[in-house]
Amino acid sequence: MKIVMDRNYCDAALSFCARCSAAYFRRPLGTDRPCIVDVIDDGDEEMLHFVLLTDGRELEFDLTDEIQEGLAAEGWEFLADFDPGFFRAGAAQRWRELSHLPATHD
Repeated sequence: MKIVMDRNYCDAALSFCARCSAAYFRRPLGTDRPCIVDVIDDGDEEMLHFVLLTDGRELEFDLTDEIQEGLAAEGWEFLADFDPGFFRAGAAQRWRELSHLPATHD
């Protein structure tokens, strides 16, 4: 399964985001967050593959036991090789724009 997370859909400050994502990565299946924008069945029932979009960058990783342990302790920043933006803005406008899109998928 492939899970796409986009931090642009949440205005939470980095400290809250780290705590929120750490809780999510402890039990990624069966929970939801505003930043999860797509869940794609890729036919792989054994491995979760993540794509995280943030600060104009893309982090892509498979959720191995070792990576999950680090993410569950520190949040998504565990894998970041850059300094992410501390404050976020604009999520409310992006949600308003989404409300005008059709609810069906192509």
